[in-house]
Amino acid sequence: MRVVRHVPRLRGAWPALQGRSAAAQAPGGARVNRGDRWLLVLPLALTALGVVMVYSSSAILGITRYHDPDYFLIRQLGRAALGVVVLLTCAKLRLSRLEAVAPWLLGVATGLLTVVVVVGHAANGAVRWLRLGFFSLQPTDLARVSAIVFLAWWLKRNPPAEHGLARGVLAPLALIGAVCGLILLQPNLSSAALLGLSAFTMLFLAGARLTHLAMPLGGGFVAAVVALVTHPYQMKRVQTFAGFLGHGVVDHQGSGWQLDQSLIAIGSGGWLGRGLGGGLQKYLFLPEAHTDFIFSILAEELGFLGATLLLVGIALYLWRGMRAAARAADPFPALLAGGLTLQVGLYALANLAVATGLAPTTGLPLPFVSYGGSALLANLAAAGILYRVSVGVEGREALTRERWSRGDA
Repeated sequence: MRVVRHVPRLRGAWPALQGRSAAAQAPGGARVNRGDRWLLVLPLALTALGVVMVYSSSAILGITRYHDPDYFLIRQLGRAALGVVVLLTCAKLRLSRLEAVAPWLLGVATGLLTVVVVVGHAANGAVRWLRLGFFSLQPTDLARVSAIVFLAWWLKRNPPAEHGLARGVLAPLALIGAVCGLILLQPNLSSAALLGLSAFTMLFLAGARLTHLAMPLGGGFVAAVVALVTHPYQMKRVQTFAGFLGHGVVDHQGSGWQLDQSLIAIGSGGWLGRGLGGGLQKYLFLPEAHTDFIFSILAEELGFLGATLLLVGIALYLWRGMRAAARAADPFPALLAGGLTLQVGLYALANLAVATGLAPTTGLPLPFVSYGGSALLANLAAAGILYRVSVGVEGREALTRERWSRGDA
């Protein structure tokens, strides 16, 4: 019997559910719960908050750069609408079909990453986008979700506890490492690092020994150091962070400008903030106010209370996602839900750490909230998949309660 760490013992399928969806009628005509609705409500609420904050933080930039205060708002609204469609589509997706195409998804994502390195659109010194007419796609976001799906597929068939170091650990890490290598070529060290970290956490959840993870983890650390040394602007960010962390010194006019302005925004918000739209740092003082540092603007305008509510919303989403993973009866949905949830958590943690001066600047967005299309679509797709995983969990538990109430258990 295959065992997933931190996930209950795998159970056999209930006979009454064989060949039926979790939304089917339970005995006695009772309707089985269709899933954890928090996994739909929370990402939609965070996305709505993000649209509001994108408008508030980008209107001045829109006027300055495009002579239109609604420039970024209109685009984010369109992406959010498309994201809702993606969310609902993934919420109805059969996990068996997703499992069947898992290797193909990673193959497509890897192909797109290769294309973007060769002919991608450059911006801010990096080549990360593919221009598709009016829409720009960032294949890294497709790759990070596809990698989680693939790892869940692989680890179900090759659990580390049964297949050991070579096939259970090194083989999947080699495949994910190749994807990370393509992301590094853009260059995008932070996304590559978080994808690698997501892979290690999934292997741990699947039962891999810590001793087996230590060697490839060390190799990943060496690769990260080499990437830093060969990209001076990234090394400068680390040096700026080290100076702030060690001596409390910020280069106010140089590489520490963003961090300085971010801390000013957060600190000036107080308990209740300056009021929605009343922030000052978005007046071109804080670069990337609508993307990487949107949390700083939110804290400035909505204060400690608003920032806390945002963190509670994200934490609640992570809890419900891990809850669905822990209650799944099959390794694939369990690992899938765990990996997707942890990935969102890592991105949120990295973004918040940067905004508050606890990590060097990375360029990673705040999930569901920051301006951007590919990241938002990827996160809403992940939320839909999480809901789909919860459908089987809730349906099975509802049927169990029905049986107990009728005295059949």
